[in-house]
Formats: sequence, C-alpha cells, structure tokens
Amino acid sequence: MHKLSPPAQEGWAIHIYSRDRNLLCSLEPSHLWAFAAGAALGLLVAVIGYNLPSAPLPTAPVPPPADFTAPLQID
Repeated sequence: MHKLSPPAQEGWAIHIYSRDRNLLCSLEPSHLWAFAAGAALGLLVAVIGYNLPSAPLPTAPVPPPADFTAPLQID
C-alpha cells in the first residue's frame, strides 16, 4: 500500500504590479519578519528612552569670566 506524503509547505508572496503590468515590488515572509523585528526593537528603544531619567536643567545661565574676549573681536 502506498502511503500519501504530507502536503508541501508552500510559502506566500504578494506581488504588486503597475497598470502596465510591470512588477513594482514583491513582499515575502522574510519581509514581514524583518518589519516585525524592527517594530519591536523600535518600541523597546522608545520605552527605554522614555523611562530614562533626564538631567536637571540649569536654573540660571553661567556668566562668562571677567577676562573673556570674543575670538574674532574687531576694535
């Protein structure tokens, strides 16, 4: 008796064509995985960056030293 083989695992692809039937782009499963990995990494970086403590802002500007002269001062 002949045993039936399991069905072949065929992948999927989305092809996008222009009006004159030229192939514009093709999306495959690896594109989806790369997009998902990039979105997850971007979300992780955004959450970590949002939760980082920020440095305190200075309350008053620091005046320049008394002997300060501009580097290109014209007299």
